[in-house]
Amino acid sequence: MDAVLHLAESLLGSPWFFVLVLGLSLLDAVVPVVPAETVVITAGAFAAAQGYPAVVPLVLAAWAGALAGDVIAHHLGRRAGGLARLLRRLRIGDAVLRWAETGLRERGPAIIIGARFIPGGRTATTVTSGMIGYPRRRFVLWAAVAALAWAVYSVGIGMLGGLAFHDQPLLGVALGIGIALAVAGGIEAVRRLRSRHAGRSGTEGADGGVSRPRPAASDDAPAPARDGRGSPDSARRPRDPSAAGAA
Repeated sequence: MDAVLHLAESLLGSPWFFVLVLGLSLLDAVVPVVPAETVVITAGAFAAAQGYPAVVPLVLAAWAGALAGDVIAHHLGRRAGGLARLLRRLRIGDAVLRWAETGLRERGPAIIIGARFIPGGRTATTVTSGMIGYPRRRFVLWAAVAALAWAVYSVGIGMLGGLAFHDQPLLGVALGIGIALAVAGGIEAVRRLRSRHAGRSGTEGADGGVSRPRPAASDDAPAPARDGRGSPDSARRPRDPSAAGAA
């Protein structure tokens, strides 16, 4: 991570910096340990404090890389079942996958956008969207919205820190990263509280998924007996005594 940050700092005034941002944002969507958000926030702080890099190309590079990475992760979810099995073996990975799957089926757009701001949740959501066959066009549409929101947000909080500490951009970077962590933590806390509330109210099953409607009870009783004319239960009906006497 330190090597990546040093490289980013050395390229801040170069057009190659935007290529680096695009590549890191792409990789970060597939491999969450890549510090793309930190680099984008740092760039935003320096853009506000020193006037470079240019803000619009920075936002576009972060957006394009994030969108491309999300589409790749979605495609991997459609093709790589082994990755899903590996994640489900991990307790945390399995919990995140279950949350993402349930959310996508119920409220896909909100989950795709919200997960963009949760560390690890983004990758789990995009991969799961491919695993469950979420419509590709719809996914790309909302992933584009989510990536743009993330790019503007990351550059924006970096610039906010840079403006707050104009003479010390590194302090602005620290402030921006702190805000990002606080926002991500707040989103995750709200999600956990809503999950607990849903579990207590009975909207979720014991496995954390949405409770499914009970199947209709099957009738185990034997079929009613029929006489030669097809009338049910005729064998059980008592005969009319007068009719019996007339016979």
